[in-house]
Amino acid sequence: MANNPTHQHDRCTAEHQTLTMLDAIDAAKAAIGSMTGQQIDAIVQCSRADAGDWTVSIDVIESFARMGDNDLLTTYQVQLNAKADLVNFNRLRRYHREDQKS
Repeated sequence: MANNPTHQHDRCTAEHQTLTMLDAIDAAKAAIGSMTGQQIDAIVQCSRADAGDWTVSIDVIESFARMGDNDLLTTYQVQLNAKADLVNFNRLRRYHREDQKS
């Protein structure tokens, strides 16, 4: 079998029963997608606590702009335990994409 990083990633996860950063991001995207029904725009932040919990912040497009680049975005933050179970869900802020330009 060819050296496939995906298979290695799955094998490592199964062997160690440790939620990796990529696993946490995938679980967070699935949770936010199913709860909001909105299109994910970007992963904003991902970090692991000492206890093995993960905190992931994700921007979603809440409303597309009719003209230009001024979509309404919302930043959601989810906390997952070490088994990828959703522990906490928060909406942090809403803003227009144009507001982020320097």
